[in-house]
Amino acid sequence: MASSALPSISVLQGLSALSTLSSSYDALVAIFSDLDSLSVLSELSATSSASIALARSIDKELGSTVALVPCADISGGRLVLSPTGSLDDDTDDVRKLADAVKAGVSRAIQAGSSLPAVIFAFSPPDAGALAPDADYSRWIEVCILAALDASYVTLVVREHRLAKAAQQEKAVVEKLDSLALVFSQNIDQEQISRAIKRTTAIERGRRLAVDMGYGDPERMTPYNCAELIQQAVSGVAGITFEEIKDLEVIKREYPLMYNSARASFSEKHTWPCVVKLEYRSPEPDSVREHLYLVGKGVTYDTGGITLKIGASMRGMSRDKLGACGVAGFVLATGAMQETSISLSCILAFERNSIGPNSLLPDEVVISRAGVRVLINNTDAEGRLVMTDPVAECRERIMAARRAGDTTPAAIYTAATLTGHVIRAYGWYGATVANGPARRAGYDRRLAQAGLAYGNPFENSIMRREDHAFVAPRTDREDVYQSNSQPSILTDRGHQYPAAFIIKASGLDKHSLKASDGLAIPFVHVDIAGSAEDGIEPGLGLCGITGSPVATFAGAFWSP
Repeated sequence: MASSALPSISVLQGLSALSTLSSSYDALVAIFSDLDSLSVLSELSATSSASIALARSIDKELGSTVALVPCADISGGRLVLSPTGSLDDDTDDVRKLADAVKAGVSRAIQAGSSLPAVIFAFSPPDAGALAPDADYSRWIEVCILAALDASYVTLVVREHRLAKAAQQEKAVVEKLDSLALVFSQNIDQEQISRAIKRTTAIERGRRLAVDMGYGDPERMTPYNCAELIQQAVSGVAGITFEEIKDLEVIKREYPLMYNSARASFSEKHTWPCVVKLEYRSPEPDSVREHLYLVGKGVTYDTGGITLKIGASMRGMSRDKLGACGVAGFVLATGAMQETSISLSCILAFERNSIGPNSLLPDEVVISRAGVRVLINNTDAEGRLVMTDPVAECRERIMAARRAGDTTPAAIYTAATLTGHVIRAYGWYGATVANGPARRAGYDRRLAQAGLAYGNPFENSIMRREDHAFVAPRTDREDVYQSNSQPSILTDRGHQYPAAFIIKASGLDKHSLKASDGLAIPFVHVDIAGSAEDGIEPGLGLCGITGSPVATFAGAFWSP
C-alpha cells in the first residue's frame, strides 16, 4: 500500500512570528470575512495593501471569490485571498470556514505551493448571537481538517505516481510538504496543540476511509478492503484485527449476508469476508461507554437478480462507504489513543453480484436471530449484510451484562443504505434511532457533533408505520425485507429499513418496554448523502468526504 503522508503542521501566533520563517513557506493564504480585516497583513508585507488595492481596482469580485494576488515581499510571491462571507446569518455555520480554507489552500497548490501558510484574519462569531443550527466551537479543528482535505491525494493516484517514479519519470506523490497555521488573535497554546492532535488522528482515519472508497470494484474487492484495513491498523496500540473468509463460517454466523453474496461465489476474488476490529482504551478505568459499530461494505452493488437498470448501477463501487467510515473511525480512535471508549466493530464486505446462484425474491431466509425473512428485493442487500452482525452485537452486549459489566453500550449501523435519504435531505446524512437511543438522546448527540465538525446530520424519527410496513401478513414469514420498489419511490424509504434490522436481528426484544437490563440503544446512520460531496465532475463520480469519521469523533471522544 502507498501510505498517505500528512504534511507537517506548525502553529504561529501573529504574523511577526511568520516573518522570521520566510524560507519555510511559499504562499500565504488569508482567510477573512471582509477586506478590511486584511489590514493585519501589513505586519508582514509592506506592499500587501497596495497589491490588494490594485487587485481590487481591476476585479470587482475581489473579496467575494478566491483570488491569487502577486505580492513581491511575501515568500513565494503568492498571496491567496479566500473569503468566508458572513458567518452569523440564518443558515451560516462552520462549513463556511471549511469551504474558505479548502478553496484557499487548493488555489495555493494550483499555483505551485507545497509549503503554504494559512492566516486566520477573522474572529469567530459570538456564540450567543448565532443561529441555533450553527456551532463554531470546533472551528480550529474544522479549518485544519479542511486544509488537510485540500492536500489529500487518493490511494489510486499515489500508486500511479509511485509507478511513474519507479520508471524514473518525475513524479510528485503528495501535494504538500508542510502547513503553517497563523493566528492573528491569541489562542491558547494547549487548545491548539489538542486540536492538532485530534485532527491528525481524525485525518488518518478519514484517509483510510476515502482510500478504500475511491478504489474501483476490482482494486477494492472484499479481500482487498480487508487487507488495506489490516495494513492500516497494524501496530496501532489497542486495535486488534480479525478476518473471516471461510464461507461455511459466514453461512453459519451471518446467513443473511451469505445468501445475499451467493452469486459472487463463482469467482474467489469476489468472495465475501467479515472484518472484526476491537479497540481497547489504554485506561480501562476511564471508559464511559462501549460502542458496537456495524458497517455495510458492499464493494459493488449490481442489485442482484433485482438488477439495477439504466444508469442506476453507476457509482455502486461506493456502496462500501459505511464500512470504510467505521474502519476509519477505529483507526482514528487508535491514533488518538482515546481513553473514554472501547469499540467492537463488524464490517461486512461482499459483492452483490448477479448469476445462476443469485438470491431470489420470494425466498425465505432465516437470520442469525432465528427470524424468517421474506426476500422481496435483492437490491435491498445492505440491511441483509448488517442485520446478523447487529444480532451478534446484541448477543455480546447481553453476555457482558450477564457477566456483570455495567458499562453503557449501544449499537450503531453505518451505511450508504438508501437513495431515499438523498431525496429527503439532499447531501446530508440521517440518523434513525430506536426508543432507548431516542430517550438517551443518542441521535441528537450525533447531530450536535455533526454541526460542530461541519458534517451535519438530520434526525429522522422511526414511527409505527415503519414497523407496520415490514410486519408479516401470513404465518409463512416473520418480517418482510423490503417492498419491490426502489427506496426513492417508497414512502419513508430511509426510515423503515431500521425497523427491519430491529426485527430481523432480535433487537425488538430490547425496546423501551424491556427492563433497564434488557433495553439496548440502537442508531441507524444512513450516510448515502453525506459520504459523497454531491459535486459531479463531468462524467466522473462525486468526491468522497470520509463521513462519518469526524462526526463520530466529535460525538464519542472526550472533549
